[in-house]
Amino acid sequence: MKIIGPFFSGVAALTLAILALHNVVPTASAQGTCVVTMTDPILNMQAYSLSIPANWIFDGAVMPGTSCNDGPFPVFRMMSPDGLTGVKQLPRLDWTWADNNGKPLKSGEECLPYKREVPAEEVLKYMVGVLEVEYVREEPAADLEQTRRNAAAQSSNMFAVSADKARAVVRYHINKIVIEEKLNVFVSCRYFRNIGQHGCSASVSRVWAPEKSFSDATFQPIVKSFVVDKQWTDARTKIYVQKINDMSEASMRAIKQMGDEAMRRSKAQFNAFNQAQEMRQRQHEQFLASMQRGTDMSMARAQESANARHQAADDWCDYSLDQQKRLDPRTGEITKDSSAYSYTWVNDQGKRVQTNDVNANPNGNGTGNWTLQENVR
Repeated sequence: MKIIGPFFSGVAALTLAILALHNVVPTASAQGTCVVTMTDPILNMQAYSLSIPANWIFDGAVMPGTSCNDGPFPVFRMMSPDGLTGVKQLPRLDWTWADNNGKPLKSGEECLPYKREVPAEEVLKYMVGVLEVEYVREEPAADLEQTRRNAAAQSSNMFAVSADKARAVVRYHINKIVIEEKLNVFVSCRYFRNIGQHGCSASVSRVWAPEKSFSDATFQPIVKSFVVDKQWTDARTKIYVQKINDMSEASMRAIKQMGDEAMRRSKAQFNAFNQAQEMRQRQHEQFLASMQRGTDMSMARAQESANARHQAADDWCDYSLDQQKRLDPRTGEITKDSSAYSYTWVNDQGKRVQTNDVNANPNGNGTGNWTLQENVR
């Protein structure tokens, strides 16, 4: 069985942990660089490595996957001592959905709500808004057609693979210095034909430098030095395959021993496992979550303000027209009539009598049952 790292199915999700581990080799090379590594805290193995300028600041982590893609991924940032030049790899964005086959997927809140293959350009525009930077221009993504061909070459009778890339130049300020930044987005999707299941992931990276001195040549050696450790990949694959085999054997034993009823119980346990995973796996980076919470709060305050203005306008309109809102305690219906009277009585036929006399109760005069309306505000 051939397993491709970014597409672990989610059955064998690792224990949730976000442990930032980085290890800088103290001896710089002749080119003034050093090697930094990121360690998988679950397997305690080196997972990724990079070669960066020796005096740059680095911090990185190996993050577990999400409930819709359990493959781990790197998150890191590196920058020059003054912070004006650097590289960031943001948390991966995952989403999954199923065809209308009666078996909808349940993905956790850390997954995006998309139900389609989203182009890289659309993800790029979304990130420009999230990061609140000035969009300058779009740039051609390097080797886009080759990337698409490579992805399509991985397709088989069981699944179809696609990929897309996009790049844009944005601008912002650090203090009074104009910073030019390039946002790079890579989107990969896989469709499992036999079960009608789709899964996509988007990887977003940022490279920046002062506008007048920005050069792609600064970052190309860093990008090209990125290495995924083969021993770690092999270990991940071995664990994943073993768990699949274990689950398969357990399912077969259950089928042989208990038949259809045992299979139903197995499915129930599997669903409970997925639901537990959804509760534990919330992996969006803090700045994205905080920004979303701030947006929600701002929208809520705006709605409250709009409601208050609407209520004030409605009350002012009633005042201008000499009207008073009345609540029928029997039906909960609110009506309006003249505010010149303090009390309004309504009978079963909907007839209304208004008076300023608190003792003027029309009940008992042979005209039906009368209910006193309650004044609203």
